[in-house]
Order: sequence, then structure tokens, then C-alpha cells
Amino acid sequence: MAFIQTDTFTLRGYECDAFGRMSIPALMNLMQESANRNAIHYGIGIADLARQGYGWMLMRFCLRIHQYPRYGQTIQLTTYPTIVEKYFIYRDFRVLAEDGTLLADATSTWLVFDMEKRSMVPLPGFIRSLSPPVNVDPLPKLPLKPDFQTTIIEPTDTKSVEVGWLSIDQNQHVNNVAYVQWLLESIDTERLQTWELAEIDLVYRTESHWQDWLQVQSMTETRESILHRIIHRESGKDMLLARSRWRINQ
Repeated sequence: MAFIQTDTFTLRGYECDAFGRMSIPALMNLMQESANRNAIHYGIGIADLARQGYGWMLMRFCLRIHQYPRYGQTIQLTTYPTIVEKYFIYRDFRVLAEDGTLLADATSTWLVFDMEKRSMVPLPGFIRSLSPPVNVDPLPKLPLKPDFQTTIIEPTDTKSVEVGWLSIDQNQHVNNVAYVQWLLESIDTERLQTWELAEIDLVYRTESHWQDWLQVQSMTETRESILHRIIHRESGKDMLLARSRWRINQ
């Protein structure tokens, strides 16, 4: 059986930024919540995987904001799996206003890892056998290796972050949204006050844990785009690679 998850949310003050727009971390958190509800219906939620020694890990995520939801606005968030392969499962998200206006959409790529060995494994049979909805128009699949992944970043700005307890999720590693919050907090003041994020494309490379020290690096690519890299300070390993695109505040 195929399941499409649809949730309705009314935006609260703490989910909005200084301009009254929904914040990117808040939006991603709601997307993650809806995705987990959908996974539970399929019998592949966090608890279902944990009972068999597995966990979910986000590998790719690309979010596009067409129009920012604002404080007090009611939105409809829809999510569903689109493709299931040997190692990856793909999931789309759409955010609509009450009048049906498309506010945002996102596509993502997920993998399963062995909780004890902390290594990627093929999708178990109970996941590979699920049936994605057929009456949807899926977004294009994200490339596993986007072009910016091979770009050498010569950072123009670097900030250090210690992983706190509240950034750890049920899989015992840093939650994917925490990385995005650190990335956005590293953006220069003028851009944060006069521009708004239009798109963010993310590659999650490996996990980090409580009390790790990370470095958040950024480099201007064009007037509208910035390249980002989060690395483990001691090992130098990449935790996250990303490209953000910006537009003047609307």
C-alpha cells in the first residue's frame, strides 16, 4: 500500500525569523516530522529500523523557497517516497498555502546505516518492498555528486562550533537540521539582513557526535551564491558540503 503524508501547520512565533518569515530550520524540522510520520505508516519509522539495528541517514537534500510562509499563516506540507533503489530511497516534499500556492518544495535522498558498525548497508528487504505513490509528479532525482562537491573551497570565512547535546538525535549523531542552522549563522550580517535564501543544496558526507568540534567554512561563488563546507576540526573530514542561492528580500 502507498501512503502520502499531508500535515497542516499554523506558524508560531518561534518558527519565524526577525522578519516574520518562517525560518529555514523550522521548515526543515517540519519536513522531517512529516517524513517520519509517513515512514511510520509504511512501517519504516525510526523505531522500526532501530529494532533491527538500523538507522536512517540523510545523504542529499535540496530545498527551494518560492515564497516564504509568514507568522500566523497556515500551510499544508505533503511528503512521500518516490523511488526505491538498492542503496537509496528518494523522498519529495511540497509546501502549499491555503489557496494552493506552491510556497516551497524539496527533494531528498536517504540511506540506511548499521547502528553498531556505523556504516552504510543496502536497504533491507522490508524497505525495498514498499510501494511509492503512483499518482504524483516526482521532482527530478538529485545527482549523488553535484558539481560543487568537487570545487576546492578557499574559505573567506571560518567559524568553529562545538556540537552540543541538543543537536544530537535518536540516531546518536548530529541532526541534519543543526548543520544547516550553523551554516546559515555563518553568513555575513549584510546578506542576512538584506537578502533571503532562495535555495540550498546539501550533501551530507559523514556523521559527527556530541562534543565534536567542527569548522564552518564559506566562500562566495557569485553575487547570488555561496559555497559551504563543514569539517571535523581534528580529522579534517567533510561533514557537509553545500551551495546556497540568495535573492534580495522580497
